[in-house]
Amino acid sequence: MCRSAVNTNKAMPEHPPVESRAWLLLGPVKSLPGALLWDGQRVTFVACGTGSFSESDLREIAEANALPAEACESIFAEKPTPLIVATPAEISGVKMPWYYFKGGIQITVRNHGYKFSFIRPQNTVEPTYYLEDQFRWTGGAGQEDVDIAGGKTAGAKWKQLLTALTQ
Repeated sequence: MCRSAVNTNKAMPEHPPVESRAWLLLGPVKSLPGALLWDGQRVTFVACGTGSFSESDLREIAEANALPAEACESIFAEKPTPLIVATPAEISGVKMPWYYFKGGIQITVRNHGYKFSFIRPQNTVEPTYYLEDQFRWTGGAGQEDVDIAGGKTAGAKWKQLLTALTQ
């Protein structure tokens, strides 16, 4: 997992930590691999490579989240980098559209909408580096099979957590 890029604090007892492999989606064909984390205080999306996002796509998201320019440079260098960080008070509009087949979720963070898939999109090539704690990704050639059941399980966890946090 991209845990080294995030300061993980003790979780609140009623909402234990949640970590899931996730892809930030943009439009019909763009996806950014990473991890979605709940550490007990914040929800964080850690980008792990650029995926099919352009430089302007990444800079727009970084700007919306008041991140320094160095954050984008870190993502371009394929270093795990927190891209979206939000407290429960900053999250609204939690939705799980039927067409995600329970394997994805949409949330609004500070009036910006984000779509996440917990099932690897077909057009995604994962980063070619390896992090020991990053869900056994190796990336590049020999992509592992799509884990639909695992994606649906992650989707259910996140829907339950985010719904509880935003009520």
